[in-house]
Amino acid sequence: MRSFFEVIGNRRRLKQQRTVIVFFLAMMVVAVHVVPNLVTARSAPAPFVTTLSGTFQVVSNAPGDQTRPVVDCNLMSYTGPDALGNSLIHYQAAPQNTDHWVPGNGLDYGSDVSGNRIAFGEDNPTGGGIAVFNVMTLFRTDIPGAKRSHPAIGGDLVAYEDRSFFVGPNLSELGVYDLSTDTDIRLTDDSLFDKNASVSPTGNAVVWEKCQPDGSGCNIYSSIQTSPDSFTTRALTNAAGENRQPDTNGQIAVYISDRSGENDIYFQPLAGGAETRIAIPGDQRDVSISGNLIAFESQAQLGYDVFVYDLNTATLYQVTNTPVDEASSRISFCNGVGRIVYDTPAADYDVYAFTFQLPSSPPPPSPATQINDLIALVRSYGLLPALESTLVGKLQDALAAVNAGNTATACSSLSSFISKVQSQSDRKIAPEQKTELINSANQIKTNLGCP
Repeated sequence: MRSFFEVIGNRRRLKQQRTVIVFFLAMMVVAVHVVPNLVTARSAPAPFVTTLSGTFQVVSNAPGDQTRPVVDCNLMSYTGPDALGNSLIHYQAAPQNTDHWVPGNGLDYGSDVSGNRIAFGEDNPTGGGIAVFNVMTLFRTDIPGAKRSHPAIGGDLVAYEDRSFFVGPNLSELGVYDLSTDTDIRLTDDSLFDKNASVSPTGNAVVWEKCQPDGSGCNIYSSIQTSPDSFTTRALTNAAGENRQPDTNGQIAVYISDRSGENDIYFQPLAGGAETRIAIPGDQRDVSISGNLIAFESQAQLGYDVFVYDLNTATLYQVTNTPVDEASSRISFCNGVGRIVYDTPAADYDVYAFTFQLPSSPPPPSPATQINDLIALVRSYGLLPALESTLVGKLQDALAAVNAGNTATACSSLSSFISKVQSQSDRKIAPEQKTELINSANQIKTNLGCP
């Protein structure tokens, strides 16, 4: 077995073998309400870097390339070859971590995981399809429709790229399939390149790239599910340059943008609020989020290393420090335990995992304390009396609901507070005050577990 920390001179880029699929298929189309959400980014202070302690594990260093690992709690999967060189989806479930593979045709790729399910793409004579495999029941579900590819899964929702509507391979639309109702929904209807989707863990939100047909000029979009068959779509970015690689925890979208002159990490609330740039020197890539933790690779002195950024404490942790380029990192944080999976080049590409627990820190303030602090913040702004009374009233409704154990009502009151703040002109509430109020309310919603 090769050592993970051996010095490797051959630092080749990750090979990606994806077949361009061109196809035609009709499916159900539903109306999608589009709401603009275009904001100006602010920069978070450059964080201090500290080393994150944990345990490294070899997931697979078998012959051939093992790539594209993904993880959700105890389940992880990756793309790898079998003894004949066919491309299959492999998976392991902690704590046994025995390697298995998903039944496929040898042309399988690009898996994603959620709970006990693995979604993956499969090349076939129809131009490509997507399937879902349950590791507990060992049952495979083939989602109806051809010429679909690159699935992402969260909860019961599977998002995918659909090239059945146009001839050009870069004119894909984005669709979702609800496994609980067997409902097919078309999210986009335009002549742009909709791709690289990610679904929140509960399936309440989808984020993706919307690009020009040549693959450039990408911006980040989101769709939030408002009812079983209805989604509200909004543009999260409208910046120059390229905005790519989105991911979401259901409350926050994270992505990479090069608008500052280098590839940096940005994040913003899905429901509206300020966009924030994490100021880290060098280029960052392969961003993912789980809970309040963001994982990515950052350009360091010896190459790309894996890092974790804690949104709660604004702490930056370094995970790897090697002479090789770690890539394709993904994070999952469940029940106080975090797992990061990634691939790295050796004689071929191998997959590794890192398991960790965050250092102990004081517990965050309770939601009731945070709401009281937000009420005090509103009153400190010297707003018009009628407006202040309205905003404070909504927060007091949320506080009463929290004290009564009624989370749903508290979430609704906080959403109403955010909407009221957003609707005010800059003359009534200064832009920077709006940002602070909305971000504070969104943080309380996250702590409450609001959908």
